[in-house]
Amino acid sequence: MIAEKLVHAVMDQIDPDTLIDLTARLVRCNSVWDPQAGTSEAEAAALVAQWARDRGFDVAVEAVFPKRPNVIVRWKFGPGPRTLMFEGHTDVVTPGDRSRWRHDPFGAHIEKGRMFGRGTNDTKGNLAAMLVAMAALKASGIPLAGSVIGGVLCDEEDMMTGVQHFIAQGHADPVTAAVVCEPQDGLICIAQKGALRARFTVHGHMSHGAMPLSGINPAPAVARIIDGLAQLESAALKTFGEDTLLGWPSFTPTVVQAPSQGAPQLNVVPGEAKILVDIRTLPNQNHASIREALVTLARQTIADVNARYRETDRQLGIQRPWGVDVTVQVLSDRPCTQTDGNEPVVVSAAWASRRISGREPEYAGVPGATDGTFLWSLKHIPIVTMGAGDRHVPHQVDEWVDLDQLVDTARIFALTALHYLYPGADR
Repeated sequence: MIAEKLVHAVMDQIDPDTLIDLTARLVRCNSVWDPQAGTSEAEAAALVAQWARDRGFDVAVEAVFPKRPNVIVRWKFGPGPRTLMFEGHTDVVTPGDRSRWRHDPFGAHIEKGRMFGRGTNDTKGNLAAMLVAMAALKASGIPLAGSVIGGVLCDEEDMMTGVQHFIAQGHADPVTAAVVCEPQDGLICIAQKGALRARFTVHGHMSHGAMPLSGINPAPAVARIIDGLAQLESAALKTFGEDTLLGWPSFTPTVVQAPSQGAPQLNVVPGEAKILVDIRTLPNQNHASIREALVTLARQTIADVNARYRETDRQLGIQRPWGVDVTVQVLSDRPCTQTDGNEPVVVSAAWASRRISGREPEYAGVPGATDGTFLWSLKHIPIVTMGAGDRHVPHQVDEWVDLDQLVDTARIFALTALHYLYPGADR
């Protein structure tokens, strides 16, 4: 049992204005990874590193790639076997068409208790909350057993190279549990969907649009692949059904591009097309089997489409020397994660959430994948994913976060660490 005076000793160190100011400063850093525009995570990382140094933390900055640093923030409270990691990322996705935003996407505009801007929700608000929580715990002076580490990582939105670099450098070795700070609207998420991303490339033969018989159009193969993905999804829905925490599996073509390079033209049959596919899986699905199914789809597409072209050539009395070819490449493969509800970090998160909200916590699963996927799969670290923000708002125009919820999230993060590291709290 943790005495009420210790809870207040931590809570008294959390200043809402400090949290809101740090969030706004982070949002004003355009940290979209865009080499052509000259933007990256570097400015946001530098801000975090200086903020943490000013508060006496041990801080390391490591380049994952040029202009893409990780920041590692550490504090050891005292001897103890546990190290709790808070994880947040500095990169954000593109704002897209800025004219569609009501406010500057990098302006951190506040209106009616909400802050608007790219990253307010995913996940600079939660990144600020975890840093403020760590600082509050440190400033409270409570004797704890163990350490905290803040992983402020780059490249979460794409290939997650930041967390993989963090692990490769050995920083995850002492970590015994992690809180992944992502917008989950106050839910305690103990599972995540798996993610398998793939690229189909369809090779045809370029020709004039008025003379299609002098080429091979990749479009029929593209249509066959998209239909095949829908069939794979339908089979998965029937076989695996709906997971209580994670919902339904999905096979989603997200990018269809023809030609695969260069400008499309109405009177040109493209010589090549590509399809990017985002597959989200449930724990019972086998990723190796999905990989095999994608290869089978590519082979079947080649057979079906070329048979159709041969029949067309036979009817017209011609013989084109080319055929369509299809290759498939898996770009990334991330497993599902599942953390037992009895894990100490889950117990601590539930206690903290109950203490702040005054009600029983609600458990759920993350519909997407996070950096926690690699912490769980490569290092077997128990993880919970939680944070402020509507789960449906990330990556949308006029992204926002509720500031009252953000302040409560910082309190929950701080009390989670207090409970996890306090001697005897859950032993």
